[in-house]
Amino acid sequence: MSDTKNQTQDERKEQNLSSVQAFGEEPDPSANRRTSDEIYTGQQYKASSKEAEKKKDSIAKDISILVVITLVAGCLLGVAYGVTKNPIAAAQAAAKAKAQKAVMSGADHFEPLYASDNTVQGGTDSISAQLVEAIQNTGLATTQIKQIDTAEDKDGKLLGYVITADDPDGYGGNIEVMCGITPNDDGTVTLEGISFLTLKETAGMGMRAKDPEFQDQFSGKKLDEGELIIYTKSGARQENEIDAISGCTITTSAVTDDVNAALVAAWQLVKDGKEAKG
Repeated sequence: MSDTKNQTQDERKEQNLSSVQAFGEEPDPSANRRTSDEIYTGQQYKASSKEAEKKKDSIAKDISILVVITLVAGCLLGVAYGVTKNPIAAAQAAAKAKAQKAVMSGADHFEPLYASDNTVQGGTDSISAQLVEAIQNTGLATTQIKQIDTAEDKDGKLLGYVITADDPDGYGGNIEVMCGITPNDDGTVTLEGISFLTLKETAGMGMRAKDPEFQDQFSGKKLDEGELIIYTKSGARQENEIDAISGCTITTSAVTDDVNAALVAAWQLVKDGKEAKG
């Protein structure tokens, strides 16, 4: 009886073996055993924990170094700004004064009247609203009047206005132009001249706007009330016409828009002056 039972168990084992082999696999008695690499001792866990702590310390150290570098760089930039702030402001003021004398040579001094950033104290809100409306009505909505200064003689008598306009539609970006404009007793105004404060056009192309051949065309233009400058490609014939820069219509248009915005502002100031006298 016992022999028969053992024989039956052996047959079952052989059947199981043949079943596994039928699927192309061999029974592996060690398949469920863990290798020695998978068995961690307490010391190994401690070592792994220490390694993780080291990595955290290293990251914290790197962050601290970056913070210190950032703080030092910020301090240095602050010091550099403090050192260069006044010289830069002085250089800008000198450049502005030079440009003012270039467009209004007969003036003894200049007094600020209006600034778009409201840095001029007193009564600029009404001037701003009037200028914006007048410029928009002329179709120069993208051109901005940045500043207006009065040009005066040594006795404080008004000679004219120095008006700075900025147009964003130049080929290389914003073009900022300062214009000297004198009101005349006969109701006309004279465009004394222009000077560029910002001009970043293409060398040999739009930068030719600074050439006397183009820039001097604006000097001495006597314009009737409300009259503006027109550029032409076929040769200037009228008092209010100038020749465009060859191949640079975009630059010519932006400069002309600046000048015309300044003229609109001047006409508005002349009108306000007449109304004040009346």
